[in-house]
Amino acid sequence: MHRLSRKLHELRKDEHRWKLYVLLGVLTYFVTINQIIHVRPDHIFLALVILSFLLGKERARRFLIDWSPFVFFWIAYDMMRGVADSVRGVIHIAEPYRWEQWLFSPILHGNIPAFFLQVVRESWPVAVKAVVNLLAANFYTAHFAVPLLVGWIFWHTVDDRPLFYQFVYTLTVLNILALITFMLFPAAPPWYVFNYGFIQPEPNSSFWGTSAGNLIDVDRLLGVKFFTTLWDSFNANHFAAIPSLHGAYPIVVSFFVYRKFRKHGLWLALYPAATWFSAVYLNQHYVVDLLIACLYIVVAYWIATRWLYRRVFARLLESKSHRPALSNVDVTADLM
Repeated sequence: MHRLSRKLHELRKDEHRWKLYVLLGVLTYFVTINQIIHVRPDHIFLALVILSFLLGKERARRFLIDWSPFVFFWIAYDMMRGVADSVRGVIHIAEPYRWEQWLFSPILHGNIPAFFLQVVRESWPVAVKAVVNLLAANFYTAHFAVPLLVGWIFWHTVDDRPLFYQFVYTLTVLNILALITFMLFPAAPPWYVFNYGFIQPEPNSSFWGTSAGNLIDVDRLLGVKFFTTLWDSFNANHFAAIPSLHGAYPIVVSFFVYRKFRKHGLWLALYPAATWFSAVYLNQHYVVDLLIACLYIVVAYWIATRWLYRRVFARLLESKSHRPALSNVDVTADLM
């Protein structure tokens, strides 16, 4: 008891007060999320990750601060699970479909790319379809991990914090704009029209399995329910098709990697191209969703690099430039 009192007293000191704020923030997060959708294991994992850095040194604290946008986006998107149904109003089902028809109907004889590919794939040999399904599933779900990997390369491997800030806050502004759009203009993806037509969904409807689209075929091929369960468990809003973050993230990633290394531009372009194909092939997005995402990228990049970075992060880096650089040994020790 005496040791606990001493620890709390230390937390009240100015140099440790930020740890107390983070702890209170984590507790508030638990209470709030439990009131809305109940605490799940991934919430506990997220809290443990944050708390594990409370006892870290300078580099660990910097990690927590620099990577906080990813944490806050996950929290905000996850909390949509409990509130989207009650505030979103009418789902825009017909509009995206009609936009897609306007673009592609003359080329595909009245069809749209997502539905056209559903027909074409059925004519493929089983082995070919299985390979394409597996590749598409991996490209599509890599959307979650690749930005984190690239961010780590910028932040740690090449230690380019200016580029890291521009990269992370381009994604952050993009995420904020997307979240606002998801709430103001909830749009149905093609799999919904393919399965249910243009009927408005009932509030709090369950779409377990159907929202995974052709990812179900991959699970059948592997004899598991990995992609289906992953998609329906972590997809907090089934009507967040516009803008397509699956279409936006790969472009942002490839662009910033090219900015840094100035190599392999063609190979880098293949990544967003493959992800775009996968999004349409898996019946998750219209091409229109992907094209609209490009407009959001331009706006987000301008805000992040021309305004946020110049006014906030460039000055932050300049104020810390006099500090001695940490060695790789120090970095490893702090993060362990």
